Amino acid sequence: MTFKKLIERISEEYSIDIVSEGEDTELQDIALIDGKDLNTRKNTLYFGYDKQINKPVSPAHCIFASTGLAPLPLTTGCNAAMVAEEELFSLFNTVKNLIETTRSKGIFEELTALADSSRSIEAVIDAASVRLGNFLVFCDMNFKIIAKSVSIPVLDPLWIENTVQGYCSYEFINAVKDLTAIKNASMTTSAFEVVCSQSSNRKICCKVFHNKTQIGFLLMIEGDNPFLPSHFEMLSTISHAVSYTIAYYTPDLFEGNSRYHELLYSMLIGAPAKDIATRLSGLKFPGRMLALYLRPARYLGQQYLKNYTSKALKHRIADTHVTYHKNGIAAVIPLVEESDLFNKLPELLRDLAKKEYVRIGVSYPFTNIENFVSHFDQAFVALELGQKLKSEEPVCFYQDYQFFHLLSETKSPDKLGSFCHPSLAALRQYDHANNSQLYKTLCVYIEKGCNIKLTSESLFIHRNSLVYRLDRITEICGIDLTDINTLFLLRLSFLVDRYNELNTNIEWG
Repeated sequence: MTFKKLIERISEEYSIDIVSEGEDTELQDIALIDGKDLNTRKNTLYFGYDKQINKPVSPAHCIFASTGLAPLPLTTGCNAAMVAEEELFSLFNTVKNLIETTRSKGIFEELTALADSSRSIEAVIDAASVRLGNFLVFCDMNFKIIAKSVSIPVLDPLWIENTVQGYCSYEFINAVKDLTAIKNASMTTSAFEVVCSQSSNRKICCKVFHNKTQIGFLLMIEGDNPFLPSHFEMLSTISHAVSYTIAYYTPDLFEGNSRYHELLYSMLIGAPAKDIATRLSGLKFPGRMLALYLRPARYLGQQYLKNYTSKALKHRIADTHVTYHKNGIAAVIPLVEESDLFNKLPELLRDLAKKEYVRIGVSYPFTNIENFVSHFDQAFVALELGQKLKSEEPVCFYQDYQFFHLLSETKSPDKLGSFCHPSLAALRQYDHANNSQLYKTLCVYIEKGCNIKLTSESLFIHRNSLVYRLDRITEICGIDLTDINTLFLLRLSFLVDRYNELNTNIEWG
């Protein structure tokens, strides 16, 4: 309820005069002016006497009784109203009951109406954070971030890191679970404060339930707006609104996950080897496998990944296990050389990528599931580098990007060009001066394994023209294109140029 709406409601019963008008923001709490430094709460309506308002900055919202003993030092732009002295405390109780009875009901109706129109948990969480005046995040039981506020950013350094990566680390989760407030929390939606020694930002937590089972929690993190007593009640109401949204519009989001899913996810967020080893009993993984990372090429929502993309992957490749990580799908697929799938895999993945609007990174083969994380990293890096190098190929195999991964690890990437063979710079200069294509010709020639036929076909020129160009290259650069060491250095140099995006006009195989 805003200040203006409140005045309209109470003016039917009380004689009240508005003496100052400002921004008509939502009122979340009510308090008495008690002389303490609390009058800066932007969403609190304060009651008191005019003589108590004697500070340089008056409350943003206040109702006061005039004693006539002192001038009223109101700050420009505040909302202020005056009542008779004998009505001040009666009015305080009336307003207190009015705000308390409308506050939670209003926010629940607002959020459920938004859920009906948007069918989006993200929209509900963001709107709720605006009503709270603080950052709000919704996590599942694995501390994976399902939705977070966009309108109000997080200021807590720990949670800035968590929101960037989209999940909390295994170490972080264990530390939180050891907090006394978490251990003693009841299995209800009652909100409670969480104190963390590693962060000075205050936090209020509230559990979220679906089908009488806890599926996650809401966490409000204090920012520019101090916590109010009303925030506890409001957060509990928001929990019910989130449960409503899940029940009606995203019921599959919290379907029970398999032991495979939970194991893979724990590995990805940093669970130590000793914890993983105890959970492998009874689980069967292929003798040889690949790790995949599937990321949406166009955003269709997290639900689409789970309800359609992951099911499509499992349908095409039997015995696939998936979890969800870094805004995409992390998967383990079997690799059996004797099967029909082995030779058809690249084409199968390309077809999946096209139909499901995803791009796919593929690792090297591995045989021990305990190596899953390092191979998932390969798949992830392949996709990242494929995007950096502007590859139009929807499926990126790590073996094609391993050298670029090596380049990305250098401490001085701007110095990579100094290690290139000098012939490349000489050819670029010659081409610029003569409007020729000798640089591209040499690059494609080496890319095609020094095969005259394949190179001429790729460049759409006659083989005699190609031979002439190669002769000019050897003459200009003074190199021997039959020397294996020279070819090796030239090949590496062209790859460095590609990493530095200096030869983007060349179609790479």
